[in-house]
Amino acid sequence: MKKKSIFAIVGIIFIAVIAYFGYQTASGSKTTQTVSKSSSNEKVLRVATTGVSFPGSYKDSNGDLTGFDVEIARAVGKKIGYKVEFITTSFDGLFGLLQSGKVDAVASSIAITDERQKSYDFTTPYATFQYGVVVKKDSSLTNINELGGHTLAATVGSNQIKVVNAYDPSIQIQTFDDREAALTGVTNGQVDGYSNSKTILSAIIKQKNLDLKILDGELGQENIAIAFNKGKNKDLREKADKSVEELIKDGTVSKLSKKYFSGIDATYKK
Repeated sequence: MKKKSIFAIVGIIFIAVIAYFGYQTASGSKTTQTVSKSSSNEKVLRVATTGVSFPGSYKDSNGDLTGFDVEIARAVGKKIGYKVEFITTSFDGLFGLLQSGKVDAVASSIAITDERQKSYDFTTPYATFQYGVVVKKDSSLTNINELGGHTLAATVGSNQIKVVNAYDPSIQIQTFDDREAALTGVTNGQVDGYSNSKTILSAIIKQKNLDLKILDGELGQENIAIAFNKGKNKDLREKADKSVEELIKDGTVSKLSKKYFSGIDATYKK
């Protein structure tokens, strides 16, 4: 009798478990399933960005994605009649998303380089960045020409690594997963400085009230644009290219630059 009762209880539990997971499968899991709000005939531009790189691509206090590059991408989408959907990942994973076809473009302070142009097509540049170096405010360093033999931080996959090596091969590079970690490396003395755009560095120092300073001099400069897979989505890229030119002409890029870069206009000029 006891055995029958035990088997009956086990059977009830088994049926309940099967019913529960059957319901979960039918209804979908909130943690794994993403439901698109786009209508079937709505055109969508999928864009990869970091989402952790203030002031170009980050989440505000409400958790909403914003920033200079994010707003440029949205403005481009609006111009060409596309809804922009963002996928965030680490900087070194951006181009992987593009190559795999999971996104149509990358917008995250992407510098146009000779090497990248072999694999990707770019829109007209929308900004020009002068690369500098930030160090602790009490550092004895005052100019970038004093950096020989010192160690600088750089984010994995960023072009700053090549910029620094081209400027002075004696400068050591220590890579970090993201900009926040690189800056922390500077403030805690793990590295001597961090290289990035002067406009970005000045905005970060002001926003976070960091005890850092930007050295005199520049490592170089590069133009920033939206990247597409080479030879693919030609029509979409050409539309985006034209819209960037229009956004420069109508002052939108200048307005966004001043908004996110503490009043600095980094608009690309031919």
